[in-house]
Amino acid sequence: MKYIREANLKNKKVLLRVDFNVPMDSKRNILDDARIKATLPTIKYLQNSKAKKIYIVSHLGEPIIMRKEKIDKIILGNKNLVLKPIVENLAKWLKIQKKHIKLINIKDSPLPGYELSDQITVLENIRFLSGEKKNDKETARSLSLLADIFVNDAFGVLHRTHASVCEITNFLPSYAGLLVEKEFSVLEKIINNPARPLVMILGGAKIKDKMLIIKKMSKKADFFLLGGVMANTFLATRNINVKQSLVEKERLDLARELMNKSARKIILPTGLVWYKNKILDIDQNTVNQFARYIKKAKTIFFNGTMGFTTKDRFRKGTLEILKIIIQNKSAQTIICGGDTIAEVNRQDLQDKFFYISTGGGVTLNYLAGEKLPGLEALNHPKDD
Repeated sequence: MKYIREANLKNKKVLLRVDFNVPMDSKRNILDDARIKATLPTIKYLQNSKAKKIYIVSHLGEPIIMRKEKIDKIILGNKNLVLKPIVENLAKWLKIQKKHIKLINIKDSPLPGYELSDQITVLENIRFLSGEKKNDKETARSLSLLADIFVNDAFGVLHRTHASVCEITNFLPSYAGLLVEKEFSVLEKIINNPARPLVMILGGAKIKDKMLIIKKMSKKADFFLLGGVMANTFLATRNINVKQSLVEKERLDLARELMNKSARKIILPTGLVWYKNKILDIDQNTVNQFARYIKKAKTIFFNGTMGFTTKDRFRKGTLEILKIIIQNKSAQTIICGGDTIAEVNRQDLQDKFFYISTGGGVTLNYLAGEKLPGLEALNHPKDD
């Protein structure tokens, strides 16, 4: 894989793929712009390298597209997913006044764009093109006509086989951006050379990848502290009656296998918060139990909440764990996952951790040893 610093960017037109799929409220106010800010170093690097033109490409949400619908109708029918609020936020960080932003049609482009300056234009939501998620060759070809070079700085979508992530690399010389480089450097250190003890705190739902992380990292991590549906599933393998709690039944065999192989390293809750026959949080006994491992850790990886955090009464376990992590000043802590980061943001703790990843599923996939299509595409791009 080639990185952006290896590219000759002067007077070149650059197609820059980013991940600006940020959370927004019902009034389309951005709730967390960390992903936008994380890409600023790459954008500024391109500017300072005197790139002639920077076309920024991002997705947002899941548009509804009718069969053979034209782009203007698609945009009209998905007004809640146009990129205007995101472009305005980006303009603020680039010190460009909102009044200077123009929505324009672009020669050779399948999408209109928001012109921020003579140098920077943000294309409208790439998922308005039906070929994007199909990894369509013609969609990628049409995007390639805009540029001389492709730069992928969208770490959060490297696990997607989409046209602006994978197929585009067959048309343009391709490079990884500064954010992608930074994300992988952090993950590679966890995998290959973590400061020990390495403690991985895994919670929440969607447990397949997290189980595979335990399988892949069982010889490298010192302890796995489990909460949420993750813990419920493992508890069920110990003949503990979890009653009506959420359990991923199709993963019980894998959980049983992992417990048999790594029982000493897998730490399950000793106390739980119940509500209507469901486990919805860890209690103070488990917090105290987990604290013994966290306080001694030198590297901490945290993904997935300890409870049903959409309800305030079941957020306490997660918040207590975050507070204990912060107290360990000697550990490098990596946080990832939307729900986990949401809790960090809610408590305004963003500056208290070594690194907050812009990836969720992609981070889990990589740590689990799974191939990332976007990374594979960057490893085998079109030659210069």
